[in-house]
Amino acid sequence: MSNITINIDAPFLRYAEYAKRTGTTVDNVRYLVKVGKLPIRPKQSPKEDPMINMVALFAEAAALCGTQTIQANHIS
Repeated sequence: MSNITINIDAPFLRYAEYAKRTGTTVDNVRYLVKVGKLPIRPKQSPKEDPMINMVALFAEAAALCGTQTIQANHIS
């Protein structure tokens, strides 16, 4: 069994910040969310901005590399 520890500076990112960090466009981020390739945080109200769920992305990446346990730490 292998373990992985990931330090995450922000568990959720707005589309613009995710686009900036990954070198893509906001339109592409919207498309990836629409087709189900990027997980989002469930909205609490209709007016709330959708946010990319970074913890879910890291968990998916860990699962793809065969990691059994993932520990995500929020750093400030």
